Amino acid sequence: MNSNNNQNNDSSSEDDLQVYETLTKLAPPNELLPRKLTIDIDVKSLYPLKPLPQFCKTYTTFFEESLKRDCSIPDIQVTDENRTLLDYYEENKQNLVYKRFDQLDLGKRTSNDRTYFASLIANFKRTQPRVFFRGEALFDQKLTPCPSDQIQFDSNFESGNLFCAFKKAQNVYDLIIQNDINTRGNTQWFFFSITGAKAGQTIQFNILNHLKTGSLFNEGLQPAVYSVKENQLTGTEWCRDGFNISYFKSIFMKEYPLSLKKKYYQLRFHYTFKHEGDKVYFAHSYPYTYTNLLEFLNTQLEDQERNQYLSRKVLCTTLGGNTCEVLTITSNSLQKRAFRKGVVFLARQHPGEPQASYVMQGIIDFLTSNNPQADYLRQNCIFKIFPMMNTDGVVNGNYRCGLEGGDLNRRWKKPNKYLHPSVYYAKKYVKGFSKERQILLVVDLHGHSRKQSSFVYGCAYSSQVKTIERVFALLMSKVNPFMDYSSCTFRVESAKDKTARIQIWRELKINWVYTYECSFYGQQKKHYQIKDYLNCGVSICNALSQIVKDTTKEFTNQSNQPDIQQQMLEELGKMPQTDDQDIGSDSSQSEAELSDDELVQLFQPKTYSIKQKNLLKQQETNNKKKPQQPNSNLKSTIASQKASILQESPSKNSEQKPPMSSQKPKNPLYRIQAPLRVRQLDQVKQPETPLMVDKSVQTDDWMYRQWLIQMGKLKKQQEFQSFTPTRNIYKSSSQSVTRFVVKNSTMKNDRGRVDSISLMASGLQNKLISSSQQRQMMRYSGSNFMS
Repeated sequence: MNSNNNQNNDSSSEDDLQVYETLTKLAPPNELLPRKLTIDIDVKSLYPLKPLPQFCKTYTTFFEESLKRDCSIPDIQVTDENRTLLDYYEENKQNLVYKRFDQLDLGKRTSNDRTYFASLIANFKRTQPRVFFRGEALFDQKLTPCPSDQIQFDSNFESGNLFCAFKKAQNVYDLIIQNDINTRGNTQWFFFSITGAKAGQTIQFNILNHLKTGSLFNEGLQPAVYSVKENQLTGTEWCRDGFNISYFKSIFMKEYPLSLKKKYYQLRFHYTFKHEGDKVYFAHSYPYTYTNLLEFLNTQLEDQERNQYLSRKVLCTTLGGNTCEVLTITSNSLQKRAFRKGVVFLARQHPGEPQASYVMQGIIDFLTSNNPQADYLRQNCIFKIFPMMNTDGVVNGNYRCGLEGGDLNRRWKKPNKYLHPSVYYAKKYVKGFSKERQILLVVDLHGHSRKQSSFVYGCAYSSQVKTIERVFALLMSKVNPFMDYSSCTFRVESAKDKTARIQIWRELKINWVYTYECSFYGQQKKHYQIKDYLNCGVSICNALSQIVKDTTKEFTNQSNQPDIQQQMLEELGKMPQTDDQDIGSDSSQSEAELSDDELVQLFQPKTYSIKQKNLLKQQETNNKKKPQQPNSNLKSTIASQKASILQESPSKNSEQKPPMSSQKPKNPLYRIQAPLRVRQLDQVKQPETPLMVDKSVQTDDWMYRQWLIQMGKLKKQQEFQSFTPTRNIYKSSSQSVTRFVVKNSTMKNDRGRVDSISLMASGLQNKLISSSQQRQMMRYSGSNFMS
């Protein structure tokens, strides 16, 4: 891996202004070809998708169903057990009535302990990414259709994510939603359809594997429902329906990891079908797909009055092959163009938060309209809009992540050019835009699943209430009836340090950088409608127009008008101090991401992070140091030699038992050296036939003398020929015998001991010892000296 790969991960490897100018530069005109304004609707998915009905053509009010309704289906009592979804499948596979793909073998297990029940893996090491399920290519597996049932489920359409369904009892179905692509969790969004129900039939749905510990379903939130026949008869669009709704801890444990014994959460609701042969869609909130966005942009570009203010550019191509658009809205007039402020809007970093797209649609629709406030904003601002950052996640039904398996709103600190292209180029674009002109406001649109109303997350250097960072948030809350300022927080949290809000605020020094959150539910236990989300976008623009008027007084000679910012600061000073604690924060679920050793198998080496590169180096080092498999008789050889070494020495008067014919004489000389015993790299050398011991020289310490004789015979005698024995011999005593020890200075710390008789014979043979020395050695040798 070369050093260029490290530059790819660095968000500053390319010049920001150069990227901005490249993307904003218009193509050369071609008079032969007409100008094409509309966008080709080309949605690319990992698997084939079916078309959806034309949702959200009209935005009419609807009647909310009563939350209290009698239900004839009794609740099934369950016990709290430590079971996984795979265990549930083994117990109920005969009740399986739907799985998203007929190729799925839900009972198959992987070779390791990472069997994620509802995860699909996309491998991007190939030119065409292939979808894998538990280690095997999905579409290469054998088709095994489910048994037919009266109720037919489906989720093979854009943003759908129902993984499988089981018929638990009559009119009771257990559902499992699919994990985000290349993750082992992130299950909160759901979107599926049902056909085959009879008019007046009530069905209980149990979604078994929700992720979050709390939900607005316990406070009155109802699922979003769309009836095709109801729409044909009355024109009713998406509405909120369902009854007997509860959200509680499931009995099934998460697969990551099992040792923590964390459990899923379960959503239970009932629904009564109104029409025979109807097709009904159920979702967490009102869906807004990538196709909906392209169709809306085409309507804007086809309008002759609106398209003169709107221009589009392809920001980048995503990992899944879809395009990420960037829009520019401003006046065509060149008057005061250099003094126009910059405003940036982003949406759908989290694909399972569709209300952000409705707010964004309200902003775009208002800014391109003939409204006087919109015209004023176009004259004084240049808007850069990123309407859908995570198009891959929206298309494939993810809740929080893209196809790479990561949360895009946790990648802004150092985005990867190849894994997170939309974040990488959006950040470059915004930084280049900031070098061209002053950016007044940055808003990142999101949805919130635990808190009601709409609110913002902001940044502040101080915990004081009276700060400039809070001014625009307070102004929005006064203009927008759906916004609650008391729910806003202004903190720089370490857990959200890599979000777009904090990174743009920190790097570009912009005061008004907000994450705008819209509740999945509504306000004061009243559901938001689609038109309410659109109005939230309009309210943001109205608040912005007041701030722009306040900041451009010096150019418009309106200094006599009251200062809006100063009024907001004075009002903030009267408010009590708050601790800005966010009780219901939607934090990133990093525990659901795949491990690094799994990710390196799915992507090209140029996408690896420094941590992943170090992991690969460590694996290569471990493979080189991996010990060889020991021989089958190694353990027995070590055990037998250890027993022979530790065997007690026989006494002088004890009878010597001859060894059995099947055993070799024990030879404690051949000990395994300590480093070799620990590492066990080489096979133990088989010992040679030991030398016979002369019984005439046996003493009480028979084993010790045997060892001395063996050492004397095996040691190379020439190692001792270069030394004078008189200088190296000293007298030592023990309990049983007094003997001479010869020290070898060329050896290591361990001393080589040689029997005195053997030393004398060696000295006589080599004529290295004088006659006086010989007599002295004879006087102290053998059994003649036993005192």
